[in-house]
Amino acid sequence: MNSTQYFNNIAQKWNVIRSEYFEERLKYKVLSKVNVKDKIVADLGCGTGFISIALANDASLVFSIDNSVNMLKELKNSAVKSDLKNVYPLKSSLDNIALFDESLDAVFINMALHHIRDAEKAVNEMGRILKKGGSVIISDVMEHNGEWAREEMFDEWLGFSNAQITKWLKKSNFENINIDNTDLVCKGYSSKGEYTQTGIFIASAIKS
Repeated sequence: MNSTQYFNNIAQKWNVIRSEYFEERLKYKVLSKVNVKDKIVADLGCGTGFISIALANDASLVFSIDNSVNMLKELKNSAVKSDLKNVYPLKSSLDNIALFDESLDAVFINMALHHIRDAEKAVNEMGRILKKGGSVIISDVMEHNGEWAREEMFDEWLGFSNAQITKWLKKSNFENINIDNTDLVCKGYSSKGEYTQTGIFIASAIKS
């Protein structure tokens, strides 16, 4: 099984599973980083729509991008139930995003970067699809030693350091880089009862 198959399998249960990993408060901290009113935005690794549905209340258009078809189906169902007509689910990898160059005002990626093998390329892709002056918001886990997550959660990275994220953003022509090491945590248990808890950061930057 790979990461995409894993998320396809758990899509219908994901909202419950996710709520055990991190608090709902994360959504509001992420959304507070940039004004998306009437903007064209993307939510990368959108899953079932934790960030996308909230964005759709203010943004003019939300491209919700994920590699899992079943996650996108759950997202679509939620958008229909909420009568949101500005959410566009799109199946795509995140290191080769199926969107045009300089087409977006803001890009969000929440708790998904650590699932991407070539995370640096994914950050570069975020720069490619953003308009000049556009904003990127990356929320993810800080470095940890929960090796079990590689096997059970298909994590490619055991979190990221502030320096690593800053380096990648600079290389991809971002400026005004700010990293908020929040008071929120991500926690989980392995199938063998191993417990891992780590902090959550929110990085924001502007495409120069």
